Amino acid sequence: FKQIWDLFCGVGGFGLHLVRPGQKLVGIEIAPAAIASATRSAAAMGLANVSFQALDASAFANAAANAPDLLVVNPPRRGLGAALCHDIERLAPAWLMYSSCNAQTLAQDLAQLPGYQLLKVQLFDMFAHSSHYEVLTLLQRRR
Repeated sequence: FKQIWDLFCGVGGFGLHLVRPGQKLVGIEIAPAAIASATRSAAAMGLANVSFQALDASAFANAAANAPDLLVVNPPRRGLGAALCHDIERLAPAWLMYSSCNAQTLAQDLAQLPGYQLLKVQLFDMFAHSSHYEVLTLLQRRR
């Protein structure tokens, strides 16, 4: 991958673990404090081709003209929603990694992404003795 976008990036956990030398990472999160933390982490890791911006993820995707090679999304419980799913379909990144804490909204969003094939699903029980979980999916653009 040459370029990775991490939408709803929070403090940059996914993107900072995925990016490798020679790749470009753009992280988008609405919370300025989280962006400040992600930026500090990238600097501490010595990553040069990384930028984090405090913006609305949906507005960022809507304004974008070109897609990354890999799009990582980790939306809140409400999911991506129809508008962002439409923009993902329009941009058509080759790979989509979707992390979700709500299987219902994940299923709704996947139904709105017909251009993608689900390759892998992994459930993570990160909140022991509760009904909360994380689901990580890997999708590839259909050819």
